[in-house]
Amino acid sequence: MKICVKEKLEEITPHAFEKKVLEREMAKGEPMVGMFYQKNQIPSEDLDLALLRTEMKREGEDITTSEIWEISKIIKVKDHMINIHIYGGKGTGKKKNAVLFIHGGAFFGGDVKTKGNQCRYLAEQAEAVVISPEYRLAPETPFPGAADDVLGTLDWMTEHAGELKIDEDKIAVMGESAGGTLAANCCLMDQKERIKLAVYIYGALDLTPAEKTPYHWDYSLYDMYEGQKDYIMNRLFRFKELAGYMEELYVQNGYSTMDGNVSPLYAEDLSKMPETLMIEAEFDYFKICNDEFVKRLTEAGINTEVILYEGLDHGFFDRIGSLPQAEDCIREIAERVKRM
Repeated sequence: MKICVKEKLEEITPHAFEKKVLEREMAKGEPMVGMFYQKNQIPSEDLDLALLRTEMKREGEDITTSEIWEISKIIKVKDHMINIHIYGGKGTGKKKNAVLFIHGGAFFGGDVKTKGNQCRYLAEQAEAVVISPEYRLAPETPFPGAADDVLGTLDWMTEHAGELKIDEDKIAVMGESAGGTLAANCCLMDQKERIKLAVYIYGALDLTPAEKTPYHWDYSLYDMYEGQKDYIMNRLFRFKELAGYMEELYVQNGYSTMDGNVSPLYAEDLSKMPETLMIEAEFDYFKICNDEFVKRLTEAGINTEVILYEGLDHGFFDRIGSLPQAEDCIREIAERVKRM
């Protein structure tokens, strides 16, 4: 297992937010200190889903410097249809490597368009074809709907490899946040072992609420600069709260978050997982469970690499064009996609 730590660019204080992250958090107002150890105050049935989904639709900037084409297709998955988007650059006459990219959004939000500029930049930098599915969302479609849609997209990719001009032996599966969960689900469900590389960007690899985790998630597991502690804990709290809603909205019909088919951390057998790249943020709520997942991958003999961005939080991948580390993250992934 290899670990690469990326230092902050504008802040030298250890275990502090990167400057731009702190500025953003301070602009939101005072931290909700009194809420940090409270259970969710709003019942899931009272959530304004439309508002939450709208708030998740913040696009980054297009930083590509060459022409990237994009097409949309409707494909059949089991007994229904979904939309997928395909991104690519100028043809070379050779088959290209492919990336199946899965957006995040807590399983009940997010969409392909919001991460379109990340897909474009990855297609450019990796010289690859990037395919992203508009998987069905909870609570209208709970587990395993989204996971089925992702696996169905992988099936479609390999069945249409000739048409797509991709090398079906060089496919990476990549996801951010909830998309990271679905990427890992896909690797575990892929009995044909078609995936060469798995990339999880602060993946939600355990959907179990903090108070129920066997590794006892707690704020104390993070090193924090005392002068920013309330702001850091406030950011962690937001995703601690979100994890509770994900369990209620996505994990329905008798399933458990501690089922390995739901939360990859609890999968019984990781020995057939592909080579793995974990992109982590120092102050991400899911970093604790992802550290546990890295241990399990290593014990299973999987070639695993971790890139940790100091001073960053969950969601930094969203800020392409305004946060340099988001661009750097995609370039790091692109290098490994090229090497497949």
